[in-house]
Amino acid sequence: MLFPILLMAVFMYLLLFRGPRKQQQQQRQMMQSLKKNDRVRTIGGIFGTVVDVRGDEVVLKVDEANNTKIRVSTSAISKQLSDEGKE
Repeated sequence: MLFPILLMAVFMYLLLFRGPRKQQQQQRQMMQSLKKNDRVRTIGGIFGTVVDVRGDEVVLKVDEANNTKIRVSTSAISKQLSDEGKE
């Protein structure tokens, strides 16, 4: 009778705590590995190319024609894009 309850508790732990923790670790690694010329997407949906990384701040070039740059927090970077997805 106690075994199913313990099994369910372990399953809930894995489901509720392990998954998000793994995602946070992957996000942290991605933020630490940002370097110049990486293409990224922010949580606001802005696409850009990394120009400079200064601690917890990233400078992105968002427009080649006007050389428009923006500064965002590294935590605002949601995804690193590959060159294949370049439009």
